[in-house]
Amino acid sequence: MSAAITSFGASNASRAAAIDPDWDIYKKQFLLPEGRIVDNGNNNVSHSEGQGYGLFFASTFNDKESFESILSWTKDNLKHKDGNLHSWRWVPAMPHVTDTNNASDGDLMIAWALRRAAILWAREDYAEQAQAIVQELGRKCVRKIGSRLVLLPGARGFDRLKGVTVNLSYYNIPALVRAARLDPAGPWNSLIDGGQQLVQSSRFGLWGLPPDWLMIDRKSERLTPASGFPPRFSYDAIRIPLYLKWGNRMPATLSQALYAVSQNYTMNGLPGWIDVKTGERSNYNAPPGFRAVYQFALNGPDALPKLPSVKESGDYYSASLTLQARIAAMEMV
Repeated sequence: MSAAITSFGASNASRAAAIDPDWDIYKKQFLLPEGRIVDNGNNNVSHSEGQGYGLFFASTFNDKESFESILSWTKDNLKHKDGNLHSWRWVPAMPHVTDTNNASDGDLMIAWALRRAAILWAREDYAEQAQAIVQELGRKCVRKIGSRLVLLPGARGFDRLKGVTVNLSYYNIPALVRAARLDPAGPWNSLIDGGQQLVQSSRFGLWGLPPDWLMIDRKSERLTPASGFPPRFSYDAIRIPLYLKWGNRMPATLSQALYAVSQNYTMNGLPGWIDVKTGERSNYNAPPGFRAVYQFALNGPDALPKLPSVKESGDYYSASLTLQARIAAMEMV
């Protein structure tokens, strides 16, 4: 397993030694003493995704105490008793976990954070845990649909008779790159290529934007916004350009679409969602985290001085996007 622990860059290690003010703000707002990351915009629930974000931030900024606290809570409350994946949601009321299905984005982020912590703190056991998550994720959440190899959002409920529903924001390119290093025989490089191709082919409506949820027809492989979800570029899809740019996989077509949207809404503010069929926009503006993603996706590391602070975000998700965009820009310098 030692081969899985390889350097992620001297610049990362040197940055990790510094105390980061945005991470400090994030912890005060969203991290409880027991290690639970709170989604204050969603009835104070917690997600495997949010626990993954917390672990990733703590390992990036060399905060070992917070990392251990978050990891302990995650294992005690979300980790499957009979495996290495995690239930996707925990609610404050009993029973805390009513759906044991996993979320691929959360498991990927947890594995990435564990691998980063393994390198930073020379913890072979963290690397082994990361590898176990990735390998089980490959077995349970990767499917061949026609000519496409796809990442399911969870092990259950997305692979149906007529086709599969995918969430392109779950294709976290940097995390998938690390998954490939942890599991060289796994499907991860093919998923990276396939995810980029799906984004390039999933351009709808006036702006040519991908939706939050996408349906792939099993026979024809036709791509359409998934039924049962609003056909929007919104809360989920905003992470698509974040992870593509971070992983140096941003298609020119998506950059052009984001630029057009940003230019069109310069005066009135970026929308919280855009209907990919009709072009209708939300009657409210996007939170600061969305703005951070746009700036990073369009400007890369040059966006760093212009990115909003975490303190501008009143909710967990916006703050998480902001801090990810900052880290991504830092890592590309």
